[in-house]
Formats: sequence, C-alpha cells, structure tokens
Amino acid sequence: MPKKKVKKFRGSRTHGKGQNDRNRGAGCRGGRGNAGRHKHKYIKFIKLAKMGLYQFGKYGFTRPVEVTQRYRMINHLKRTLRALKAEGKLDDYTYKFLYSRPDLNVSDLDEIIDRLVELGLAEKKDDKYFVDLTQLGYTKLLGSGIVTKKIEVKVESATPKAVEKIESVGGRVITEG
Repeated sequence: MPKKKVKKFRGSRTHGKGQNDRNRGAGCRGGRGNAGRHKHKYIKFIKLAKMGLYQFGKYGFTRPVEVTQRYRMINHLKRTLRALKAEGKLDDYTYKFLYSRPDLNVSDLDEIIDRLVELGLAEKKDDKYFVDLTQLGYTKLLGSGIVTKKIEVKVESATPKAVEKIESVGGRVITEG
C-alpha cells in the first residue's frame, strides 16, 4: 500500500505551505465555495458554465404544483369571462361581479342567477333555474352563504356544504368527473 502524503509531512511544521498563516482559513483560496464568482473568480466560472459544469446567473425555484394549478384555473376563468364579454353575452355588471370572484359561492350564484337568465347563460322553467358553471369557466362551487331559489347546477366539483344547501331548497347539483 502506498504511503500517504500526510505521513511524508510528519515532523514538518507547515506541511510545505510556507509561513504559518498562509494556509489558514479560506483566504488562501479566495473565499469558500462560490464566493467571488461574480468578482475575482468570474472568468473561471464563465469557463465552467460553457463546459456545463456550473449554472451561471440566477436560476430561482420551482413553484409548488398546487399554486400553479390555482393560477391556471383563475386565468382560464378570466379568459372565458373576457371571451363571453367580447361576444356580448355578458354585460359590464355581471362581468365585473364574476371576474372579481375566482371562487363562486352558492350565495353569489343565488344573487346573480336572474341576471344570467336575462343574458341567456341560464334557463328558468317554472320556478327552477338551470345553469352550467363550466360554460362560465368555473370548476368548483363553494358552500358559503344562503340559497333562496331552486337551482340546478352543472359543475365539475362542489363542496358537500354547497350540495347540502342547494338540495335543501329543492335544487340539484350535477358534478362531472
């Protein structure tokens, strides 16, 4: 087995590094780690980056999946509402009302349902309303507030509280998926 280098230096005071303080700390190597990569070690790091051994500049972080899904859902909703307004199917009041609510509660739906019927985005037969929230861009119906009208809602998903409140008044929730 070959001799270790440390054994060779036993008995030597500085192990071939010159004066005592020359090999102490990180001063002899220009700082620890990536220190100086944009200053005195700049050229070295550019060369490493060209070889693919170092990623140069800022490279941030990856957003959590839940956050990106939420943003996608809100952007889809806003795009759908803008398209409906451009086609003339939404008036200013209804557009602003829905645009300001990325999540739709049963009380919001109860408040705006008559207006949706006037605009042709919902139907009324006898005393029951029929509305497709997926057509408006909404994916989920939440259960906050009070429902006073019989509404049949078609939506991708709804909270149990929302289903309970709509069914207690005589309505129905049709979930897809």
